[in-house]
Amino acid sequence: MTNIFDLKSKENKVRVLFYTLGLSIMGLGIALSAISNFGVGPWDAVNIGLSYHINLSVGTCMNIVAILNLIVGGILNKEFPKITPMITSIILGGFIDLGLFVFSDINVSTPLMQFILFMISLPIISLGVAIYLVSKLPNTPLDYFMLAIKTKFNLSLMSGKIVSECSGFIIGFLLGGPVGLGSLIIIFTIGPIMQFLYPYSEYFFNKLINKGDITLSKN
Repeated sequence: MTNIFDLKSKENKVRVLFYTLGLSIMGLGIALSAISNFGVGPWDAVNIGLSYHINLSVGTCMNIVAILNLIVGGILNKEFPKITPMITSIILGGFIDLGLFVFSDINVSTPLMQFILFMISLPIISLGVAIYLVSKLPNTPLDYFMLAIKTKFNLSLMSGKIVSECSGFIIGFLLGGPVGLGSLIIIFTIGPIMQFLYPYSEYFFNKLINKGDITLSKN
């Protein structure tokens, strides 16, 4: 197993760079989506819906759902659920908070501005996910779950993401969470954009670590 703490290795330095850069871009994109107030992601709707039923904060419910994602992902992978994705989730949360602070003065007073900002956030989120997944460092609990679906059912990255988000949409709806048009747009845009961007991220990652026979492949 590669020791990622050995930063003398060029490959590890590049992994940490892609991991940090990807999470920061993803966090800023999620912050823009939240500020747009146009809609929430399916799994955000699950967190909010669960909070209606168990009288706990949305943040606490997010951690509960994250643990459940890890458990189900572990079952699909036939392995003991990994704990390290929770670390990634905490780091991502910090970048989201930073994004909310940086973009706090953006004016989204009209429905058109809300929609435009929301649509801008989608490719940003997708790019962030594509970059950080290439690092092969700990995923977020949701992406661990998504990749487990992809592996278990031999799906493309796009299809795995869509199945994961559809699962969240159904659960969020059953819990009475705020699913809506924004949630549907997220389901059918994040996955395809991420699928398109991932090979380019992988290409540049391999180029930076000087791997031979570099080709641009589609997953």
